[in-house]
Amino acid sequence: MDISTRRMINSLAEDILNVYDISVPIQNIGDIVEILGGTIQKETSFSDGAVEKEGDGFRIIVSPYQDEKRERFTIAHELGHLFLHMGYRTNKENNIYHRIGSSEKEYQANEFAAAFLMPASEYLTVLKRIADGNVVDTSKIAEYFNVSVEAASNRGKFLGYLRW
Repeated sequence: MDISTRRMINSLAEDILNVYDISVPIQNIGDIVEILGGTIQKETSFSDGAVEKEGDGFRIIVSPYQDEKRERFTIAHELGHLFLHMGYRTNKENNIYHRIGSSEKEYQANEFAAAFLMPASEYLTVLKRIADGNVVDTSKIAEYFNVSVEAASNRGKFLGYLRW
């Protein structure tokens, strides 16, 4: 994914947070889905997630076998597909999206999820607060945003705040 696409995705995620007056860190992502016009359904036949537009709303389907942090990221990832690839509230077509492998669209949805759950400016604020010189305990960042340590670490690296 090129830098201009990454910037556009981050900007879109921040715009959605602002337009819908969503506070970060997000406490209950189910409430956010409801505010955006959707529902969440758990299905044992799913190993990850999917999103389907339904009329003027949508439904996110997730596996009940994910831990809370993974489920939150999966839901945010599906919101990424909804806004980036399905034209939610702008396009009546493209009604379902199922995750398939590691395509460019999957990377884009992951970028959206990270930007939605951990906006760049808020991430930097938390990073500065917990950093001890050049040492950063990413578990504290992960705890703040209620994401996995891996998600918090990757976000910091993609933002250029942490080293690979």
